[in-house]
Amino acid sequence: MLARLRFNPLRPYWLILGAILILAVALRLHKIGAQSLWYDEGNSARIAERSLALIVEGAAGDIHPPLYYIALKYWRAVFGESEAALRALSAACSTLTVLYAYLIGRDAFGRRTGLVAAFLLAVMPFAIYYAQEARMYALLALCAAASTWAMVRMGRLGIGDWRLGIRDWRSPISNPQSLILASLYVSATAAGLWTHYAYPFVMIAQGVAYLVLSLLRPPRKICLGTLAPFIVSSLIAVALFLPWLPVAVRQVQGWGVDRPAYALGPALLDAYRTLIVGRTLPPDQALLPVGLFTVCVALGVGLGRQEALAERLATLALMGTPLILLLALGLYREAYLKFLLVCVLPLCVLAARGIVETGDRGLEIVNPQSPILNLLITAIACIPAAMLIPSLRNLYDNPAYARDDYRGIQRLIAADARPDDAVLFLAPNQWEVFTYYQRDDRNLFPLTYRPASYETVAAQMQAIASAHRRIFALYFAERDADPEGWYELWMSGNLYKAHERWIGNIRLAIYDSGTDRDAWPVIPGATFGDAIVLVEARGRLDETRRGDVMPLELTWQAQAKPARRYKVFIHIGPPDGPPVAQHDSEPVAGYRPTDGWSPDERIVDRRGAWIGPDVPPGVYGVFVGLYDPDTGARLPVIQNGAPVGDRLKLGEITIR
Repeated sequence: MLARLRFNPLRPYWLILGAILILAVALRLHKIGAQSLWYDEGNSARIAERSLALIVEGAAGDIHPPLYYIALKYWRAVFGESEAALRALSAACSTLTVLYAYLIGRDAFGRRTGLVAAFLLAVMPFAIYYAQEARMYALLALCAAASTWAMVRMGRLGIGDWRLGIRDWRSPISNPQSLILASLYVSATAAGLWTHYAYPFVMIAQGVAYLVLSLLRPPRKICLGTLAPFIVSSLIAVALFLPWLPVAVRQVQGWGVDRPAYALGPALLDAYRTLIVGRTLPPDQALLPVGLFTVCVALGVGLGRQEALAERLATLALMGTPLILLLALGLYREAYLKFLLVCVLPLCVLAARGIVETGDRGLEIVNPQSPILNLLITAIACIPAAMLIPSLRNLYDNPAYARDDYRGIQRLIAADARPDDAVLFLAPNQWEVFTYYQRDDRNLFPLTYRPASYETVAAQMQAIASAHRRIFALYFAERDADPEGWYELWMSGNLYKAHERWIGNIRLAIYDSGTDRDAWPVIPGATFGDAIVLVEARGRLDETRRGDVMPLELTWQAQAKPARRYKVFIHIGPPDGPPVAQHDSEPVAGYRPTDGWSPDERIVDRRGAWIGPDVPPGVYGVFVGLYDPDTGARLPVIQNGAPVGDRLKLGEITIR
């Protein structure tokens, strides 16, 4: 029995690879369900609930092809629809991409390079971030990795085993392995096209790499015979995408519209930094890891035998071409940097080669198979990996880098829900993610994306406001969703804004519709400072409860044009103590600053104060005043010719 046992020199490599894959899985599953789904993920979750026909129909109007949504549909049928379960599909794709990093690095530059490349990709924050997101970007990277490895193994890029050459491509049936690899390339490329409209960047990068190798490797010429395999296989993949091509052309036409100008140098640096440390590390803290990775990549390209130059430059083309295309097409913006996830694998391969070459040259006198050399390479690889730990900590634990907390917003609203509450969504996909957490979609209103006119907005909002007393509005990317700002303009002039807070990138505002305005008492006003008169006030000054909005309508008039911008405050509280509720803002939610008032012009300022859930029950006064936001100084108040302090008491309310 013992005589049959043979030492397999490949076994340690597979054990190390297994450990790397376990590390990759652990990092991708760690706290994968801790954060809320954000609005794009909510869109994925709700689309995946539909039938296949409706998924395809919905994708035709979406900005992405349907393959990921179809895959997610069947994934959730097996693993469930929790945040962690939905994101686990991306984690699985990302882990497989780590495996392909080993395979590509091994076939291009040797097993040690493959192992180091897999290790680096396993810990890259940019890859881990999208491995924990229920979107298609990890699948996009997997398709790119699979198609690239198929080309590597086929010898199409001149990397790896040249025994599988062009002759096998012309007659793939004569070589079953060649047929399998050709099928993998075509299917992975077609899947990439059906996954994301940016996948042609990958195909162009592979074409550039192919040309580089054709020019730099024997016979160092380009002819139809060498180009035919790449062209034919690519055309087959494109043919499989033809049914969706008209939709794709229509969707990508809007990619370059309304994009802000940018400086090429800073944009290039920002994109390159993102590949290494992701978006979870401030630029000033990224200098060391980015610099170290850059040195490794430079060594990976510059060191080595002359005959390996073609492979190095081809890998560099795979990394750099998508980045160049993104900038050349004017697509640079933070939201589009995730398209570059496909560049991380070749970056890791080049960095890994630099690390291995450094180890080889550091111990040239030692046998290349020496454990000392392998330990040195391992130690060198751990240095750049350790530099990524701060970015990973931020990714997992720093609220500043967390996804938008729609789960928390839904819980906040539901904690004190009223039957007639309305929730407004001012950006696409917000309704989808909100209804992932709240299946009852009554009184949830996705507003019109880029409304055609103010009159359309007014009619829609009037219908909502007349039926709902308390209104929550979720503002996100409103410059894109409502470029003219008509929704907020209408609400500022017709509703009673009581509270506003930022929750991540979402601005949550609470309004009262004032449907019972005619029943409110009219309260005499006073003079504030030398030139501003509160003509009258009216409000719902009666019994209320925690969670309600106490609305006020203030009618202002300037005796002379005010020289400064003042803020109006509402305080609810005891006469001599701090307020238990308040609301400060410029008049009409900032749309009518005081230094723009004309003499004798009347300004109707609708506002309110939100009675938070923690306010103690009791009887409280309602006060109004103005102050200079630069100095904090309040304007003195004169009523009936007598000074009454620096705020005017309008009445009292009882909170229960």
